[in-house]
Amino acid sequence: MKVSVITPVLNGEKFIRQTVDSIINQQGDFELEYIVRDGCSTDNTLAILAEYGNKITVISKKDGSPQEAINQGMKMATGDIKCWLNADDVYLDGTLQAVVSAFKENPNKHWLYGRCDIIDENNQIIRKPITLYKNLIGYFYSRNILLCENYINQPATFWKSQLWDKANQLNPKYKAAWDYELWMKMALESKAIPLRRTLSKFRRHDESISENHFVQQFSEEHEISVTYGNFIHKIIHKLNQLKIVAIYKILN
Repeated sequence: MKVSVITPVLNGEKFIRQTVDSIINQQGDFELEYIVRDGCSTDNTLAILAEYGNKITVISKKDGSPQEAINQGMKMATGDIKCWLNADDVYLDGTLQAVVSAFKENPNKHWLYGRCDIIDENNQIIRKPITLYKNLIGYFYSRNILLCENYINQPATFWKSQLWDKANQLNPKYKAAWDYELWMKMALESKAIPLRRTLSKFRRHDESISENHFVQQFSEEHEISVTYGNFIHKIIHKLNQLKIVAIYKILN
């Protein structure tokens, strides 16, 4: 089985080495295809990537957004399983083998999500109560609950190639919650496997989208819930949106 990982990056010299190492050091019964889609970085990102030689495929080209970079990377990818990992996040050892094994054990399922720690700039785990909360509500997969609140962590989510084709790429309409709409489109095609294992670490720092645009993110998630759900989903999701934004403002 072949796994394709896409990393979109623009001026990511601060964390890109950690991201790349966490991917190329994965071992197991699978073939790895790793594509880095760079948006013409002007810092040392490209120099760092060049150190890895043919272990990764680097495409440096101007793009309009992270979604565009990911979409273009996915078009190039030839794996049976696909995913993307942003240039400040990392996988844990054994992640890709655990994902491959889960798909082999569940041949009728076409996507999965695992657990994800939150870390800071210094790789220290933070916001443990939020992680615990998401682990609890996502312990079993439920589309109804997902329509009320997004419990899926993007860096710990993987899917089969044909499901990506059906989902028809990331939507450039959304600037902070494009992953949530992808989950909604995938949920129309298949139930997800809830892999109760920590697969990745999601980094929050001063320059991250989630740190600077969380109000917009949760507003977009509510809009997406309204599009794909019903009136009850809309009301519950709105209440959850107000709750989460208030908590994040306190944390910040």
